[in-house]
Amino acid sequence: MKKRRTDGDETWNRLITWTKGQMPSERLAAHILSSEGYKSIDPSHPLGGRDGLKDIISMKDNLQWIAAAYFPRGQKDFKEIKRKFTNDMKGIKKNKVSGLAFVTNQELTLSERKELKDIGKPHTIDIFHLERISHILDSAKNYGIRLEFLDIEMTKEEQLSFFASRDEKMTCLIEKLENLMIDYPKFKRSFELDHDSDIFKERTEEEIYTMIDRFTDQIWYNRHQLLKYNLETKEIPFDPEIWKDAIKAAKHIEEKYGEENLWHNSDFEWGMLNGKLSALRWLTGEEWDMLDT
Repeated sequence: MKKRRTDGDETWNRLITWTKGQMPSERLAAHILSSEGYKSIDPSHPLGGRDGLKDIISMKDNLQWIAAAYFPRGQKDFKEIKRKFTNDMKGIKKNKVSGLAFVTNQELTLSERKELKDIGKPHTIDIFHLERISHILDSAKNYGIRLEFLDIEMTKEEQLSFFASRDEKMTCLIEKLENLMIDYPKFKRSFELDHDSDIFKERTEEEIYTMIDRFTDQIWYNRHQLLKYNLETKEIPFDPEIWKDAIKAAKHIEEKYGEENLWHNSDFEWGMLNGKLSALRWLTGEEWDMLDT
């Protein structure tokens, strides 16, 4: 057992000095994805073999993803990281999926993460970099995974956190059992929706209008990008002053939400986006299918 650092970065250091090779890295990546909401995780060939430009196939948000694990020893130059990422990107088209989850033990700055996501456009890219992975593995629910792959035992503080997390889950289960005795339909819904009892609280008016504004901005932004493409590739007449204002509006939306959070990546996502806006507007008194932006 290695002596543990006491400055809070033991997980970070053991990840960056990874020496276990590809097989454990792919299995660790699968656990990380599962922890972050990915479903139906199917590793390709962790024991070796041709994987068809994919280490893992999974589902998230009703879309199919591939994942790539990149765990070299020590910090690599960004050019080398980008070269590996660019090659993994080819797997999106080859496997006909919607996005790539890039799981790596490498430290990436904000600008480097943005550059990788820009390379991946218009596909959805989810980057699990060193700092993010360290945070995930240092959460109470993942202490066991951390112990298995990094040989890091819990500190006294982490043991308290673990038991507090366990007790919170037990409290939620007790609440569900109480609902069973008092109100069976409510109890049944809580399990079907897989949510805590907070799901039954009504949304505030402010929450509803905030989401209406967000979906309106997102739909307008995507339509703006399509018009921009048409203007650049076809001879379409337009008013320069009006277009100048549209460019400013698009820039404002990018700054407000982050450009990477505005794109839709499939016809399914586009339909869901419009459906959500239509439903919320109906709730506030509009007619169905009112999608003006």
